[in-house]
Amino acid sequence: MALVARPRDAVERFFGDWELLEPGVVPVSAWRPDETVESPEAAYYWAGAARKP
Repeated sequence: MALVARPRDAVERFFGDWELLEPGVVPVSAWRPDETVESPEAAYYWAGAARKP
């Protein structure tokens, strides 16, 4: 299995017209963290969740 790095806008397109939940598509370390993250941009992966209409 290969890892395919994608820019944020490409990951957002996977969600189509679904309603993105807060905080949207963000670096994984910034997805509802328990503690403040100093540099969320340091993460290599994107995270997001959405509601299907």
